[in-house]
Amino acid sequence: MLGITLEGGGAKGAYQIGAWRAFNELGIEFQGITGTSVGALNGALMMQGDYDVAHEIWYNVTPTRVLDIDDRVYKVLSDYQLNSDNLQLLFDEARRTIKGFGIDNKPLQDLITSTLQEDLIRSSSKDFGFVTVSLTEIKPLEIYKEQVPEGKMADYLMASAYLPLFKSKKLDGKFFMDGGFYDNLPIEMLYKKGYRKVVAIRLLSKGRIRKIKHNDLEVIYITPKKSLGNILDFTTERARRNLTLGYLDTLKAFKSLKGKEYYIEGDIEEEDALAFFMNLDIKAVTQLGQLFKLHHSIPSNRLILEFIIPRLIKLMGLDNRATYSDVYVGLVEAMASYKKIDDLKIYSLEEIISEINRAPKQQSKMKRDSLIVSDILDDILFKIDRQKLLAEVIDVILENDNCALTQL
Repeated sequence: MLGITLEGGGAKGAYQIGAWRAFNELGIEFQGITGTSVGALNGALMMQGDYDVAHEIWYNVTPTRVLDIDDRVYKVLSDYQLNSDNLQLLFDEARRTIKGFGIDNKPLQDLITSTLQEDLIRSSSKDFGFVTVSLTEIKPLEIYKEQVPEGKMADYLMASAYLPLFKSKKLDGKFFMDGGFYDNLPIEMLYKKGYRKVVAIRLLSKGRIRKIKHNDLEVIYITPKKSLGNILDFTTERARRNLTLGYLDTLKAFKSLKGKEYYIEGDIEEEDALAFFMNLDIKAVTQLGQLFKLHHSIPSNRLILEFIIPRLIKLMGLDNRATYSDVYVGLVEAMASYKKIDDLKIYSLEEIISEINRAPKQQSKMKRDSLIVSDILDDILFKIDRQKLLAEVIDVILENDNCALTQL
């Protein structure tokens, strides 16, 4: 059996629906689902098979679809527009929140009530569970669907998402708090149901992640490589970006796409990658040697293999065991970033190289050879000047026509 666990994280939850899109395309189905907070809410929609509904909710989300808060307040806070003209707006909102003992999340409650199909969840053969914390009893609760009182699935799902800043209400005579305070990624709940292979969708949110101590459990983590914003950023723009990131990161995990910042399909043979570096224009090799403060008497082949490539590995933050292919792909990524190529789509190697070669040249703002202040290129210097130095390296390679990536 294959299970999926969805981490809590408020507005970051759009990422999980993007991952769901990828699972649909890959034909991956789950027999059990657990989640905390927004992960529980998204998990309920997964239980129902309502991908289109989930996508519409997140694709068109706005702050007021989730919280009873003035859109103008969100704009002020997100744009950091704190000035005399809008301070009164913030004070008014603060008074309203304090008077009501928390931000009113009734719009979210209404959204859950209108989309939840409790009978469908209960009748499903799939396992479903989520986490909340009883403030009244001061104890965590791991709740499976069969333990939820009839007709109260929506209420208990909301109980999993009660952040302290939200206005809460009693449920069965008790007050509840967000389940992330106990277990924000409830993999253990699936293990207790017999699952030994689990996909875990991380949101990298604040919350407790309980350690997994089972040697017979395989966990595949889908983890965002780029920021998902903050947990209350329910803006449409942020949600749509996170939908895309969840989709791409999931495909990267299951289709072995290459790249740290980009999503690249295809392979390059080791000998072809090595040939690229060995065929660098002699002028470029000389300039790189000068940039790295290497002695001019070192033969170019030694310079490339023993000094330039190892320094590129360090500059790009690659593993010391990186292959020539890894270094080549890393350089392609660095060039794409340098040329400001869109990083939210899937490219073949040929496509991203074509984009790099078509993009206008960047004008370096730094004087060549001004970055290295010591003859010893040590770890401290790399940490301080890594990005600037990498930009200079790319400058050197791109300005020499004989080093064009298209030769591969």
